[in-house]
Parts: sequence; structure tokens; C-alpha cells
Amino acid sequence: MRIFIAALFTMQACLAQAQTPQTTPETTESKPTESYQLQKVEILGNKEDKSYLESTESISVLQAETYDKGVKTDSIKALNALPNVQVTKNDNTFSIRGINNIGVTGYQKDNLASIMVDDVFQTDLAISAGAFDFWDLDHVEIYRGAQSTTQGVNSLAGNILLFHRKASEQTEGAAKAGVGTYGYKEIGAVTNNTMLDKKILTRVAVNVERYDGFIDNVTTGNDRWGRQDKNYISGDMIYKINAFDEIRWNLKVMQTENGGTYSQSTNPFDYHVYEDVDNRTLTNNQQTSLRYTQKINENSSNETILAYSQSDQDATADADGTSSNTAGVRYEDHTDNYLSVENLYKYQSEKIKNVLGLHFHDYTIKDDYNFNVLAPGPVPVRQKTEKYQDTYAIFDSMLYKFNESHAMNLGLRYEYMKNKFDSYIVYGTTRTANGNEEGGILLPKIGYVFSHGISSYGVSYTQGYRTGGVSVNRWTSNVSQYDPETTHNFELSYKCVQDQLKVAANVFYTHWVDQQVLIQYAANNPYNSATVNAASSEVYGAELEAQYTINPQNLLGMGVGYNHTKFIDFKGPLNQNYDGNEFPFASPWTGSVNYVFKPTDNWAWDTTLRYLAQSYSDAANTSAKRAPEQFYLDTSLAYLIAPISLNVETYIRNVLDQKYVTYDASNAFYGTKVYQVNSPREFGARVTYFW
Repeated sequence: MRIFIAALFTMQACLAQAQTPQTTPETTESKPTESYQLQKVEILGNKEDKSYLESTESISVLQAETYDKGVKTDSIKALNALPNVQVTKNDNTFSIRGINNIGVTGYQKDNLASIMVDDVFQTDLAISAGAFDFWDLDHVEIYRGAQSTTQGVNSLAGNILLFHRKASEQTEGAAKAGVGTYGYKEIGAVTNNTMLDKKILTRVAVNVERYDGFIDNVTTGNDRWGRQDKNYISGDMIYKINAFDEIRWNLKVMQTENGGTYSQSTNPFDYHVYEDVDNRTLTNNQQTSLRYTQKINENSSNETILAYSQSDQDATADADGTSSNTAGVRYEDHTDNYLSVENLYKYQSEKIKNVLGLHFHDYTIKDDYNFNVLAPGPVPVRQKTEKYQDTYAIFDSMLYKFNESHAMNLGLRYEYMKNKFDSYIVYGTTRTANGNEEGGILLPKIGYVFSHGISSYGVSYTQGYRTGGVSVNRWTSNVSQYDPETTHNFELSYKCVQDQLKVAANVFYTHWVDQQVLIQYAANNPYNSATVNAASSEVYGAELEAQYTINPQNLLGMGVGYNHTKFIDFKGPLNQNYDGNEFPFASPWTGSVNYVFKPTDNWAWDTTLRYLAQSYSDAANTSAKRAPEQFYLDTSLAYLIAPISLNVETYIRNVLDQKYVTYDASNAFYGTKVYQVNSPREFGARVTYFW
């Protein structure tokens, strides 16, 4: 933690230096500064079109110009160690403020935090298919804390919004090629064109990646057991009806083929597994969005957004996790379909920014598991589940400015949801189970913002929630309903934006009631379990982010987050008492320090240090399975050959070659070893040609 304390004092000194008497709101607004660009970007994530300084939320904005360097990874892992953001397990799940997106305990397919990419909600399968792609990136916004009033379900902990570059009126393009250690190869291209006197704008991007991985299978001789291969294509088209109205259509098609992500060696960092069946997961996704923007009059506009996503996944793995053919092959097939329609009527005047929204979505998930369980001999198990969810919502959020210094943000959402669940289970005997759950909820928010020149101070209350549902005990086939869970969130905020300095700080407290948790009714039998409303908890902490442009050659950035998670009341059916325990995958401290040095217009050196404190991997807070304290140092060097429009990059990830077991899923009862490990040191280079 010393480096983050030192960075904090450095930022404090920078703040004192930057806040000179000569800097006034008038002079700040009159310049085309980076602070104005930041505020302009922020309105994409706020449906009310609030500026950055008018927002009380804790928000991180990652611009492509400073974030899509070779040192960054092309997955959610790129967000790891941002203040109170932790990427866990196999890099497809994450925690915001100590709350894991797929659930604090168990996996219920109604996530606590969501990802949106170019207007489309990303299902878990879509993320597995490679939807979180950084090629042709514009920027990323991370919202910490409940966003339920404007976003609805799946936003109790926060949201991550990724925006790719829109089709523009420029004729331009780029092509890239790169190589790296462990068989990494990438190629990609993007082209932007116009038609019909710039009434039609088009942009197409392609990204292809191949990666052998660093884990091999000794039993099968497969040295690509940990492979990660991706094919990605995106198309964006804008039809400009007139100077104000437009229709934007976006289409993405993607596929990934991945191996395993764990090690079974006695020394996990030998990077071996010993299974007689190789892991293979093939995931496909097609998604599209259509946005119609219409200006009604000088103060009013309307936006209608239609989005659709379809995914399928086929997976095979070793059912017993050993080199012997004891339980055979485990088969899994998953599909999902997501359709949403949202209409936003916006009104803006000198005093009011208001959005009135109508929302509907239909979400279907189908899962099919087919494998043998050792009990002690192989017993065939088949489970097919289907979940159907329809959601209807109406919401309004308004920012009212009393004057230049005082403003209030009021919001309310009513959401009504219907869930239907069907299950077919074969475990010795054939059983079926089904259930329904429906209901509505009101979600308020209220905030106050005091603005003073280049700074703003805010206080807010929001209510977050996750829908109720139906739980099926796979061992007994008992069906039970569980109610929605809610959070009460209180927050203080501070933001400062000027030419050279950006500072943001938030302090928060969350009280969680009717918390949905997965409880197990028999030791060493994960199938005898169910989701119930059996806990209450609290989360509190703070975030601090700052970026200081020392001069045109030197840029310093830092961020640190602290969160304390605690179950207040959580008792298990086997006399477990989890009261006072921390949440799984909830590092209390996260942080990063970034330094960019540009000695000339051609050279750029980028170095980032990331830190995550220890965290538990289960609600029991088992010390033996605690993820260790982690440090990661990444660096990259880029050189622009301007006369031929060629950029050359080299990078090193995990410079110090730190080795950590980030998640221990070993099971002594079944005699299996499963260690999730971080990536070792990696080198790479990339060339990008622009036209």
C-alpha cells in the first residue's frame, strides 16, 4: 500500500499546484480542454444527458487514446484493479465494490452488475463469445453503485458501458498485425466510408486472434489446452435523415473457441493438467441494435432503441478431472436470446434535463448438462433447464437546476417482471420441476449537487434491486420461490475538472436486505442446494481517482478503492454461521498507478502498476482458499513513423513474472485439484497502419 499512499500525496501536491487563482470557470469553458471532452463523453452513460460534474455517481472513463495500448489485454481483465473493480476466476466475471456480477454466493443467471456494448445488453454467453472487444474502441465507462432507476434489473452493483467508434463522415481506416509469446497472433482492420453525399456513413471492423495459452495437457499431449481463439466482425451504419435526425444500425458477429483456464500440477505454476479429455468451449454470438434519434423541437428529442442478441455454446470437459476414464466426458449446451425495446423522451432547457423512458425486454436461457457423477460409481446425470423472463418498466429521471450552483436529481422507476422456470432432471430417476414468479417494484433515487467553478459536490440516495425467481433443488427436485433483494445506497461525491487535473472521490454505504444466497443442505453435495432470501449485509468504502498532466511530455494517473463487505445475518442449514464474514471475491483494497512519458510526438512509454489485496473465495472465509495479495506491472513502448502513418508497439505484461493462485477450486472429497492461476510474463509487438 505504500506506493498508493505516496501516489495520493503526489496527487495532493499536484492539486495544490493546479488550483491557481487565475483558473476560473469562464477561462476553463472558453478553451477546448480535455475536461470538456470528458464531460462530453459522460453524457453517453447518463440517460438524462447529465454532464460529468452534474453526476453524483462514481464513474471511471477510459478513453481509447490512453487505453488501447499494446499493454492492455483484450478482455474484461483490462479493468482489473481500477478502484473497487476486481476481475475474478476465468476473467469472465468481475466484482464492483466487492459485489460479484454473477452473485455473491452461487450463480443465478440474474446478474448483480451488467455490461452494455453499443446499446446491447451483454449476456454471459455474449461475453464468453468475445463481445468485450477493444479493437476500434472509443471509450469505456464504469459506473459503481446501483443504477437501477435508469438501468433496471442487473445493475444493483453497477454497470460497465463499452462504446466503439461510430461511423463518421471521414474516409479513413487502419490495419494491424501482432505477435506475442505463447503463440499469440492477431490481425485486424477497420474502414470508414461514406455514400450518397455523406447521407450514409459506414464503418466495418474485423479482429482475429489466436493464442495457444501457457497450460498443456500431459495426458493427451495437447500443448494448446489453454487456447483462446477469437473471430470478430462489426458493422456500423448511420443514415442521416437531416441535420438532427438519424438512424443508426449496428451488427456484430463473433466466435470464440477456448480451452481450460486452470492448472492441476502439485506446483500450479508448472502449468500442467492430467485429464484424459481436453476442455473445449465453442461460443457464438450475433447481436444487433437499431437506434432512431429524432429532434422534436428546440428542447425535446426522442430516441428509440431496438436490440437483439442470440448466443449458443457447446462445451466438453473431463467429468472426473483425472487421467483415468472414470466418469467419461461432460457435455454442456447453452443458448440464450435477448430482445429489448426502449424509448427515451428527452427534454432539456436552461433549468431542466429530463428523460422519460419506457422499457421492455424478453430474455430466454436454456441449459443442458449431461455427465456422470461418481457416487462412488458413475451415475448418469442429465439436467435441462429453461428460464423465461419478461420485463416491463417505466421510469423518469430529472435534473433540476435551481441556479448555477444548486441542482437536484430526482428519479423513479416502476418495473414489473414475470419469470417462468422449467427443469427436467435425470439422477437415478426422471423428475420434472417448474415454477413461476412475478411482481413489481418501485425504485427511487434522489440527489443534490452543489457546483462551484470547476468543482462539484454531491449527495445521493438510490435503491438497487435484483428480481426474485424460482429455485430448483437438483437433488430433491423441490421447487421454491425467492423474493427480490434490495439495497439502500447512500453516497457522497466530489469532482474537479480543469485543463491539467481531473479528480474524483466518492464515499458510500450500502445496506442490503432480503439478500439472495445459495445454501447447501448436505456436505460435499453441491446438487442438494437452493437459492433463498437468507441474509442481510452491508458494504461501505470509498474511491479516489486523479489524473494530472504535468506537462505535454508527462502524464500521471492513479486510482485507489476501499470496500468493506460484511454479512450481518447469514446462517446456513448445516449450523454454519457466516455473520461478520466478508463476501467472496471482494478485495478490500484495489488500486493502480499509471505513468505516460512522451519525450517527442513520436515516442510514448506507458507503465502501469496494479494492486489487489487478499480476498476470500467462499462465504465461509476459508483461509486455505484465500486469494493472495497481488501486484502486476505492465509496460509498453510505442513509436509513430509519421511519414508512412505506421505505429509500432512493443509490450510486456506482468513484467516481474508474479505468480498467484487466484482461485482454488480443489475438492478433497472427490480427489481433484483445480487451481486458477494468473498469466505469467508475456511479451508482444504490434504494428498498425493508418490511412
